[in-house]
Amino acid sequence: MKKVLSLVMVTALSLNSVAYAATVGNETNGPKKMETIERLRERSEKAGKNLDIKWDSNKNIPSFITGTLSEEGVDGSSDAAAFISKNKDMFEVNVGEFVNQSVETDNLNNKHYKNRLVVDGIPVYGTEIIVHTDANGTVYAVNGNVENGVTKNQWKGDFKLSAEEAIQKALEGLNIKEDEVQYSADPKAEQFIYNDNGNWVPVYYVTTQFMAPYYGNVKSFVNANDGQVIKSRNEIKNAAATGTGSGLLGTRNLNLDLVSGRYYMRDLTKAARIETYDANRTANFPGTIVSDVDNVFNASSQLDAVDVHANMAQTYDFFKNKFNRNSFDNNGATIKATVNGRDPQYPSQPMDNAFWNGTQMVFGDCSGTTFAHIGSALDVVGHEFTHAVTERTAGLEYENQSGALNESFSDVFGYLIEGQSSDWLMGEDCYTPSTPGDALRSLSNPTLYNQPAHMNQYQNLPNTSNGDWGGVHINSGIPNKAFYLAATSINDNNKMAQIYYRALTSYLTPYAQFTDAKNALVQAAKDLYPTDTTVATKVADAYTSVGVGSSTPTGDTYEPNNTISAAVALTSGTTYSSYIYSSTDVDYYSVNGTYGRTITVNLTNLPKDYDLYLVNSAGTVVARSENGSTTSESISYSVPTTGKYYIKVSGYSGAYSTTTPYSLRATF
Repeated sequence: MKKVLSLVMVTALSLNSVAYAATVGNETNGPKKMETIERLRERSEKAGKNLDIKWDSNKNIPSFITGTLSEEGVDGSSDAAAFISKNKDMFEVNVGEFVNQSVETDNLNNKHYKNRLVVDGIPVYGTEIIVHTDANGTVYAVNGNVENGVTKNQWKGDFKLSAEEAIQKALEGLNIKEDEVQYSADPKAEQFIYNDNGNWVPVYYVTTQFMAPYYGNVKSFVNANDGQVIKSRNEIKNAAATGTGSGLLGTRNLNLDLVSGRYYMRDLTKAARIETYDANRTANFPGTIVSDVDNVFNASSQLDAVDVHANMAQTYDFFKNKFNRNSFDNNGATIKATVNGRDPQYPSQPMDNAFWNGTQMVFGDCSGTTFAHIGSALDVVGHEFTHAVTERTAGLEYENQSGALNESFSDVFGYLIEGQSSDWLMGEDCYTPSTPGDALRSLSNPTLYNQPAHMNQYQNLPNTSNGDWGGVHINSGIPNKAFYLAATSINDNNKMAQIYYRALTSYLTPYAQFTDAKNALVQAAKDLYPTDTTVATKVADAYTSVGVGSSTPTGDTYEPNNTISAAVALTSGTTYSSYIYSSTDVDYYSVNGTYGRTITVNLTNLPKDYDLYLVNSAGTVVARSENGSTTSESISYSVPTTGKYYIKVSGYSGAYSTTTPYSLRATF
């Protein structure tokens, strides 16, 4: 019988949401972008910090900024929104307001304010900016993805469809009739402004989760004006009493629930309940909770349930003990798992699959050929549980690079939960049982299982079901390889777990790309291990090794000279050659200025658009040259006060070259 549901309609600002907002002006902000960045740079340098900027090369705006970014402390969501408003020009946003969605305080007492852009009360899909503050309330980082192409102010009138109609259109787009769908959760329709191949349109983002006519955790974008389904994507992600039970790998200890003389696979010993069900080779979920007349589950038919129940408890304990995370939602949600499930489309065939459907985990009964006892593999159970954690934290979109990161983070935590440091294989305990030694994937050598291990092997696949939503299970090999390289270099899996969890929960945003993951992981390493800079360096080097980002050229002999305190002293009349080696690199040089004399600086042989600045000992820019393109830059400055002056060379909007050095000559 079809479940009777109440409709859930979500709007941009619900009554119980945080409504702090920072209004964004409607003037063109492009020319002010670099002025804003320069102001942040000066502020950071006065505080003795380096302003580090990672750029979104497609939009030519910052994607990750670190330094001392605020003069006054941020105390609450309204202050965080005000900070974005004050510095909005660097994102070139012209309409709307930033609205705070959530605030989290981590174990370092840092706070992370997640904000999204809202225009006319409607959020812009894919835009999220996170403001990060330290224990003193100082903003030390801002990162995220900004969709700044919206120019229209009025949107509410464009929503012609109701939420109910949008859900119906989504089902029609899936060729599902209302009377045949068996929901596992209430359908949800959220209003957004969405970029449809360059055209901004009003949409309902419809989420439908169901167990029939097939397994579905479907996200559909429905045009709210004409009802057309722009895109649909099924995000089924595959791949207190006590007792014991016989599992595939031996006897397992179980936490059970004793009720009226019968033992049930219901773990009540933890802050979140864990329940294990058996679908009995059907598609009826969650099925029947597994039970026995005594506390020894040793029947062969109970093997899968024994392993899943024990593995779920071990996975929960990992997240609770390592990160104090209470269940996948960090709020004690009941964890449900079903074994011996089958696909409702093929009810007579064993199901070689395991997945998180948005509400619970399902493990198939397996053919015994492709898979056997899939829930017996701890790394597979950990993988699926991590999908649930990702859904409630970074929310990585299940397509293209963000989807590959979604898969990679699940593989990483599956490996970490399994706890065998030398075992880099995924699913080896359950995959093709008649072929010893093989697996689903390898973190150490992804090419063994037809995955790329470097960006030069990246597979540009269509963002369709047949294209694996842009290759989410294929291109995950690249960040997997980066994890392996970092883990073997750092040689401390506890550090790796802390770094990856912090990046996932505090820094990554839904449309994160591989470069964003690198930035997030490096920042997480800096946060956690500030006195051991080699940790962050090894994480960065691992991603560089797989073709994500760049490293310092060997010819850049003056690094590190990214701050005034690390400036390289120049000899008057000597020509120096060096590189702006990345989008965040800045080079500083020092000269001695004498009252009444002139400091002359020439910056030539420019491979890209570089700019030249002269800064006094107080950190104030006293002269600048900002010609366009590769035109040479020059400064002539009459010294008003004897003292130290600093020459700064930087790339405009992240311009850099690792192959061609610039030439710098100063007389003073």
